Amino acid sequence: MVVDEKFYVGYSDINKELKISNTALLKIFENMACIHGAMAGESIKTSKYRWFLTAYHVKILNRPDYETYITARTWSREIRGVSACREFEIYDENGKLCVVAESNWARINIETGKLDRASPDVIAAYGGEKERTNFGSAWIEKLKEPEDFVFEKEISPARMFIDVNNHMNNVCYLEVADMILPDDVYNAPESDEFEIMYRRAVKYGEEIICRYSDTENGIFVTLKDKENDLRAIIKLKK
Repeated sequence: MVVDEKFYVGYSDINKELKISNTALLKIFENMACIHGAMAGESIKTSKYRWFLTAYHVKILNRPDYETYITARTWSREIRGVSACREFEIYDENGKLCVVAESNWARINIETGKLDRASPDVIAAYGGEKERTNFGSAWIEKLKEPEDFVFEKEISPARMFIDVNNHMNNVCYLEVADMILPDDVYNAPESDEFEIMYRRAVKYGEEIICRYSDTENGIFVTLKDKENDLRAIIKLKK
């Protein structure tokens, strides 16, 4: 099952170059996943099951412009036990492919707080498209924390970052990364390829240490808690 929806690229969706921003893309992907979930009988209004993100890999081939309409497309690539892979595409008004993305998810019963395997009926309801892919592999390779970092900064997530699941929304990890980027990196054009690995949710009131690393393989922002446990890694391709 492939799901398509149209979106308008408005003022709140753009970066300094008047192109759709990386955070706006993630918001679209989030909404597309919810639309497909509702179609498969797992609306967050009625279902006790939720899919929580564990990883993103996004490539921008041609960033859509302000004041244009785009078409977002998503499908379930594979569901295996408690894990799932979902892919996304963005097309411009002329039908040109602009963005491809892959995401991994974990299925949780919000009443018990535990991982819960998807039944064969649930898997069938999502209508998996196993052979349809832009990436070749359903499972995103885990990011490794850089050994060295340039500097670190302590943050505590604002209330506006917390979503209905009572933790920092997946989109906000990119916003946290922006908060600690050096001026020259922040003011440069946004990265056209990035990855995010979500290890453990950040909740309101927690104190998080953000570490900035500039390596040959890319720019990394690593989120850790006071006990030095890894919460997330963001990698921006140079």
